[in-house]
Amino acid sequence: MPSQTLLVDFPAVVKSKVLEKLDLFSILKLRKVCYNLRQFIDENPPKFNSCAVEVTTTPGECISINMKSPEIVSLVFRPDGNGCKMEWKVSYKVRKVVVEMGNYIDVFLRELEGIMKYHWRPVLKSFSIQQFEWDVRREVSEELTRIGCVHTDEVVFDGCSLDQIAAFLPFFNSDDLNKIRIEDLFKQEKEDQEDDIRMLNLQKIKQSEQWKNSKHVKIEAWDFYVKIRDFLNFEQVEIKCEMMSVQDIILIKESFLTSSRLDDFSIGLENYHDREQLYASFGFPSLPVDPETQEEEWFFRIPTNEDVLSIRDVPVE
Repeated sequence: MPSQTLLVDFPAVVKSKVLEKLDLFSILKLRKVCYNLRQFIDENPPKFNSCAVEVTTTPGECISINMKSPEIVSLVFRPDGNGCKMEWKVSYKVRKVVVEMGNYIDVFLRELEGIMKYHWRPVLKSFSIQQFEWDVRREVSEELTRIGCVHTDEVVFDGCSLDQIAAFLPFFNSDDLNKIRIEDLFKQEKEDQEDDIRMLNLQKIKQSEQWKNSKHVKIEAWDFYVKIRDFLNFEQVEIKCEMMSVQDIILIKESFLTSSRLDDFSIGLENYHDREQLYASFGFPSLPVDPETQEEEWFFRIPTNEDVLSIRDVPVE
C-alpha cells in the first residue's frame, strides 16, 4: 500500500492554492495541526476580503473574537485556573474546547495577532465593551491596558456609564476610529439628584481625540436631556433620548445650512409635544400631514448647493 502524501509535504505553490480555497475557520484549525503548517501559513498568510473581525469584552472575565467566514465563527477566551479556556464556536454552537497555559488576555492577543495577518487590513471592524449595572467590571481597564492601542473602525459601549466611556476611549486609535456607538447608557445615581431626567454631560468625552476625529455617532440615552452642540462635529448622527429643546432642533437646521461636514442627523425623542413652536420657527410642513403616522416634513434650500435639507417630524410611540 503506497504511503499517503500529507499536505505539509506538497510544494509551496500547491499549499498556497489549497489555502485560497479554505475559509478562515479551516485556516485557524489547520494552524493547530503541526509546527510546519503553522509556520507556512504565518509566512504566507491568505487574505480574506469579506471577513469582518470583531472583538467583544463581556461581563464575567470573558473576551471573544467574532468573524463571519461565511458562518459566524467565535473564539471565546476565559480564565481557567492558571490557564485559559478557549472555546471555538460556529454559528453560536461550541465545536471545540481547549485549555492553554498562560493569562487569558495573552492567549487572546496571540490568536488575534494571527487572525489579523489574514485580514485584508490591520483594523478591526468593531470592538464592543459590554457592561451591566449589576456587574460593573474593573477587569475591562486591565484588559485594555494589556491590549494597548486598539485599531478599530467602530467602538461600541453597551451598558457603560459616561465616566467609563471617558476612561475607555483613549485606548482606541483616533486615526482609525470612525464610528462611536453608545447603547443603553447607564445613568449613575447621585445623592443630590431629584429629577429622573438629567442633562447628558459629555464634557470629559468631548475632549478626547477619538470623539473629535470620529465621523459617525449613535447614542441611546433615553433617561437624558441632550444638547445638540455636542454632536455638530460629526458627519452622521443618530440620537435617541428623553427630550430636546426646540432651540436645539432649530440649531440643527442652521448647522445643516452652513456646515460642509454634517450630512445626516436623526433624533428620536421619548417626550416631545411642542409642535406649535416648530410651526412658529419652520412654518407649516411642506407636505400634508399623514393622518395615520402624523408624520410632518419640511424642505429648505441649501445655499450654493443643489441639495435640499429635509426635516421630518415622526412621533415616537
